[in-house]
Amino acid sequence: MTERIGFFADLHSNLEAYEACMAKAQELGVTRMVFLGDLVGYNADPCALVDRIGDLVAAKKAIAIVGNHDEAVFKDYRDQMNPHANAAIAWTKTQLSSAQVQFLKDLPLIIHEEDRCFVHASAYNPSEWNYVTDSMSAWQCAQSSGTTYTFVGHAHEQALFYQSAVGKLIRFAPHPGDEIPVMKHRQWVGVVGSLGQPRDGNPEACFAILEPATEALTFHRVPYDHFTAAEKVRSAGLPEELANRLITGK
Repeated sequence: MTERIGFFADLHSNLEAYEACMAKAQELGVTRMVFLGDLVGYNADPCALVDRIGDLVAAKKAIAIVGNHDEAVFKDYRDQMNPHANAAIAWTKTQLSSAQVQFLKDLPLIIHEEDRCFVHASAYNPSEWNYVTDSMSAWQCAQSSGTTYTFVGHAHEQALFYQSAVGKLIRFAPHPGDEIPVMKHRQWVGVVGSLGQPRDGNPEACFAILEPATEALTFHRVPYDHFTAAEKVRSAGLPEELANRLITGK
């Protein structure tokens, strides 16, 4: 069976987006999943997301990384997040069981395997939650990972950075569904976009698939019932802005 690795980041307690992406990943033949952090925060189904991902990790069908919103559940982040994020974390803390919190506590900050590195924010000082958004931050990330492929989340828009002939990391905007050759003679940093709270003006959920054998990477967008997800946010008493973001994708 051809190995196909699915990358999912910034799920943010969005069950509707998660289930739509899992169905699409199965349809596309994903054999293994990597969850790149921020399983919780912002939206209304933290328990369901933690349980589902916990089951996949326990079954060795997936690995998961800790994100800053996950860490905010068991550390004080109130001076590092905006009021809406803080409100969502405060509510999330009231929902999760001690076992679910422990699962988040046990998640690693960064994983290296073979020629790949997985981290929520950046391989450059990963505990500082730096964003990979431009050539310099991508270069720092790639240099710190020391691997051919580095996959990150944190920034909620899809992007791919590739190494030029002079070593600079150049940003490329991937088109969903297009297979991109990612040859091993370069370094690559893939920002897989947000499954649970896209911010590029398109409300469709994001993920990406790597096929190591053929050195191919494809970014995907998946429509889902974002109106139901938004209504759950409102029903939970979370900030209206968080519901609106799901509808507008901004």
